[in-house]
Amino acid sequence: MVVHVLITNNTAVVAKYPMHTRFIKGSVSDVFCAVRDEIHKGATLISHPLSGSIKPNESPYKSIAIAPTTGPLEYKSLCTIEDAISTLARLPDRQRSYSESVLEDFRIIDLDLISHIK
Repeated sequence: MVVHVLITNNTAVVAKYPMHTRFIKGSVSDVFCAVRDEIHKGATLISHPLSGSIKPNESPYKSIAIAPTTGPLEYKSLCTIEDAISTLARLPDRQRSYSESVLEDFRIIDLDLISHIK
């Protein structure tokens, strides 16, 4: 995997890529907002915020790869993260209590998705 900054709320991603992650203690929405803030500072999206087949309101974990701050606002990245934030806001709130084994499955799925970023 090429070195990017990973913004995540997934401890499994932090454990595998400790030097390249920014851990967000919070929800998928919090991760999306942190990514949006970095894009406003000049970062560019590397991975799509809605990657994978699990809807963002169904998994409690999300990891997004960005290129570190490099220049002016990249409009395409901003539109993509804003669309993801809007999509999440339109979906019904699914606050569920998952067992630890299900949470581990969600962590592994998210880790697998972000590990395949080139």
